[in-house]
Amino acid sequence: MTHLTRELNRDAWRSYFDELSRDLGAVEATIEVEGSDLGAQVEADRLILSGISYDDADDVLVIDVEAPGGGRENLEHLVSSPKRILVDAAEGVLPSTIDIEDSESHRTLVLMRRVAALPADQREL
Repeated sequence: MTHLTRELNRDAWRSYFDELSRDLGAVEATIEVEGSDLGAQVEADRLILSGISYDDADDVLVIDVEAPGGGRENLEHLVSSPKRILVDAAEGVLPSTIDIEDSESHRTLVLMRRVAALPADQREL
């Protein structure tokens, strides 16, 4: 299956991420942040993606990840004032990458891949 990179229209952000989060299943995510004033940093490495949402009232994209088994704190990564969002995925398929650029020209990359279903004791919130 060929992946296509496409830009999401701002008016579709909320519904796109609501639908993605609702149908997520077991997905592992790595979150990388880069910018000229930050360099390149890995904020989360291969954690379980529990959801992504866009709050249009506050103009913030929220990426929620958690450690399998609840061993560490959950992480909520915020992207304030996103101005451009690209997704690399065929229509109706889990994206392999979400690329978010904010108003300060920082980029947040969310790299995703499906994993085998988690045992029940690791799915607890």
